[in-house]
Amino acid sequence: MIMWLNRIWLLSCVVVVHLSGRPVSGSGEFYTAGVAEFRPAVFGASSEQLLEDNLNGYLELIAGANGTSDILVFPEATLNSVLQLTAVPEQTEHSLCEAHEGDDPRVAEFLRRLACAARDARTYLVVNVKERAEEDATASTDRGYNIYNTNVVFDRQGAVLSRYRKWNLYLEPLTNRTQTAELATFRTDFGVTFGHFICFDMLFYTPAQELVERLGIRHVIVTKMFNSELPFLTASQLQQGWAWANNVTLLAAGASMPLAGISGSGIYDGQQGALTRIMVSHRAEGQRQLLLAQVPTDGSQGTSTPTDEEESPSTVQLKLLQQPDIGSFSTWALPLVNGRAASKRLCQADLCCDFQLSWNLLGAQAEYHYRLGVSVAERRYEQEQYSSIRVCGLFACRDDSLESCGLLSNQLEGHGGGVEFTSLRISGEFVKRPRRLLMPNTLTYGLYALQPSEVAWTMQEVPANDSHTHTQLELRQPQRQLLTFALYGNYFEEFASNGVAAVWRGMLTLWLLLAISMHLPILCNSF
Repeated sequence: MIMWLNRIWLLSCVVVVHLSGRPVSGSGEFYTAGVAEFRPAVFGASSEQLLEDNLNGYLELIAGANGTSDILVFPEATLNSVLQLTAVPEQTEHSLCEAHEGDDPRVAEFLRRLACAARDARTYLVVNVKERAEEDATASTDRGYNIYNTNVVFDRQGAVLSRYRKWNLYLEPLTNRTQTAELATFRTDFGVTFGHFICFDMLFYTPAQELVERLGIRHVIVTKMFNSELPFLTASQLQQGWAWANNVTLLAAGASMPLAGISGSGIYDGQQGALTRIMVSHRAEGQRQLLLAQVPTDGSQGTSTPTDEEESPSTVQLKLLQQPDIGSFSTWALPLVNGRAASKRLCQADLCCDFQLSWNLLGAQAEYHYRLGVSVAERRYEQEQYSSIRVCGLFACRDDSLESCGLLSNQLEGHGGGVEFTSLRISGEFVKRPRRLLMPNTLTYGLYALQPSEVAWTMQEVPANDSHTHTQLELRQPQRQLLTFALYGNYFEEFASNGVAAVWRGMLTLWLLLAISMHLPILCNSF
């Protein structure tokens, strides 16, 4: 849990997006969904007081929806801590609001109060908790119990409908993993089946992509406390690109801690774009805010009407990470000359990218330099988590050096000269792999992705070469204030599929057999 000062102004409100001419919730064609951008209280009081503060914030937002919602989602790690754990039943036949004979006595009072809130509001409710589970404690812990990062889903009566324990952990040393990954789904009374997972899971095939590809889930929930990274992995940018690439509805609820680099929530209607979204980027304090929108149940077209995006009057307060391997890109720097056009082809490893663009300068000195770039690189995380990332893109740089790409300008936004891209088209032939996700990846100064009405994205198989997919991204209209415009390919576990990891493990196995035969000492963590 990230520590945060608790002496800041509490912002608590509800933003409702009404889609004109649409049926109201309950018609069968639409449901009303809400996602919370939530600032947790994590410092400055006892663990009991912090929990009560967070719980009261949850209850206030639930009540503020005025019983109009069909489903509400709250973020990861914004309720209880490891000092205030709770048991979580896998499912219950009755409401958790009241205690029943046979209930687990370790179910915490705060979880029961949330069950009551779901029942009172007549809504499905998704929350994320730190869970204590004693019945399946692993040998890897000496606590006598496991701690899980867990999503809990309540139905309209306050019964537990679904539970999911996070599989892909990130900087969570006190948290355990289950023996195998869970694929968590639940069916609602408005005819929609949801899959759900937690934050870092979105970057991996299991469970996120597996829910979509193997189970065919079209409505997805993610609870997040996500550290945004430039130029390709800021929160709302990733959420919108992931939903578009999979053509699924995504309900994303994010923690709100801008100075820790954490913000980003929204409701995304697949290829139709964002219905509502928020990035708290120009204020130091986080927010407690509920975003509501009517969502089509059947994948029909929706109107993209985000009404809550911030202006850009000053420097960004959101502390952003920079992609660590940006220096390994093969790039070409755009000359900052007015009225220029360029056509370039850049290649690295098995990826070649074609760029056609033209631009004008809007002042004497541009706020950003820009580079075209291509990269094929392995991205490693904790444990054995890794992906191969392939990128064709244009991205902004603080100065003329490659190492400054993905760093924000020191100038106040809007106070320097900009670059207007009058045309911009990027295409690439991406190698096929069994497990991959190709997606459009765009970002503006406000830290939001361009809507599908502003860009055209296409994919088609290459007839003469069935080993590649041709994908293209093109501006539909001139754009100013671009930070990123790219094609982004996440190749899940490609390092292992290429056999490198298998070879390495094979060598270790041979060493182990040799060690046994020669009675040599063996390290217990060799594998």
